[in-house]
Amino acid sequence: MKKTSDKKKKDDSKNKLKDKFDLLALAGKFGALFNPTPQKEKVLRHEDFNAAGDTYYASVSVGYKIIERILIIVLVIFLVVSLISNFSLITYDNFFYLLKDFSTAVDIESSNYDTLSYSSNSRHFFSLYREGLVMANPSNISVYTATGRRTLQATSQFSSPCVMSSNKYFLVYDTAGTSFAVYNSFSRVYAETLDYPVTDACFANDGKIAITTRDLSSRSLVHIYDDNFKRLFTVPSNKFAFDIAMSSESNSMAICYYDIGNGSGMTQIDIRRLSDMDRIETITVDGEFLLQCGYLSSDYFAIITDRSVRIYDKYFEEIDVYEYVNAQISGFCINEYGAAVSYTENSKNYAVAFDSGGKLVFDELTDTAVNDIGIYEGFIFMRTDLGVKRVDYKASHHQFLTSGQGKMLLYSADTVLICGESKAEYLVFEE
Repeated sequence: MKKTSDKKKKDDSKNKLKDKFDLLALAGKFGALFNPTPQKEKVLRHEDFNAAGDTYYASVSVGYKIIERILIIVLVIFLVVSLISNFSLITYDNFFYLLKDFSTAVDIESSNYDTLSYSSNSRHFFSLYREGLVMANPSNISVYTATGRRTLQATSQFSSPCVMSSNKYFLVYDTAGTSFAVYNSFSRVYAETLDYPVTDACFANDGKIAITTRDLSSRSLVHIYDDNFKRLFTVPSNKFAFDIAMSSESNSMAICYYDIGNGSGMTQIDIRRLSDMDRIETITVDGEFLLQCGYLSSDYFAIITDRSVRIYDKYFEEIDVYEYVNAQISGFCINEYGAAVSYTENSKNYAVAFDSGGKLVFDELTDTAVNDIGIYEGFIFMRTDLGVKRVDYKASHHQFLTSGQGKMLLYSADTVLICGESKAEYLVFEE
């Protein structure tokens, strides 16, 4: 028994010694990885270069090896710091969202711009979202990719839903209720119920959200949330807020109110600093009812009323006014590409558009009534009873495609989506 025990001790000692040598060998290999001196066992030795009378390539090799090791160390440090600083964001939902994004990107690349079909409903509300389509009605909320694959179908709790979208999220609020909810392409990420009805909402490019409502002491309240849905500010007013717009690039927000004024009505626009909500300018337009406000760019701002289109510079000084008298407005839009309005005046149909620099680029009499109008890059799109006309206002080139009736969404410079009660149709114009 004693001999067996001694043998076992010797074996254990040998194993420990072997493990120690293995660790030392591994440490030596790891140390050699970051050793800038040339390794003799690799390719050529210094003596080989010296014998050839040329040490230049040996010096170059050493330099590249040092740079390689430094880059590896920087990469490791970067990965460690990124993991530590963003540890709270490493969740199952975010990984799932990443996988959804991969499949959505594949759909975008393989899209043939065909037709999207869905259940018929006369109360659909549509919005483009992440190269796809959001559809909300009192029954459900759905998200479709560019090829028609549905990534979300959620039960709707909104009796009269409206949708606003950004590059990251879309928001659904109930004009007949007090709640709103924020979604990504596969799930709801935030919801809140307020005390009074939600009347408007908008996104800023940096992720901030603005919600318009009211309370007992104010005719309107505007709540500002950050991109993590934390409420930052609340702006009360004794006037009715009709529209809101935010620009993170110019660090400003426009809240558009309507009041009695001198008896004929008055539109008042409070321009506030987005970072602290301090008022920096007030715009007043007497006798006009606001339809939409918005930022054309960080340097230009526009409003569309029932009587005019007004363009303002970055200091919110009025630089241009386009007026129409006794007109019936049939379509209007303001986005980062410009502002456009279609209207009928004295039984004649007109369309007018300004580009993102506030310059009037289109002002023409149209041969048919325009039901909706939009502007995208250098093109103006006009939907009529028969289809959609695209006008290249720089080249004065017109194209027309027949279509059914529905909401017109501008997908790209050559593609329009017409969303009807039971299907959405892609119209693709020639380049």
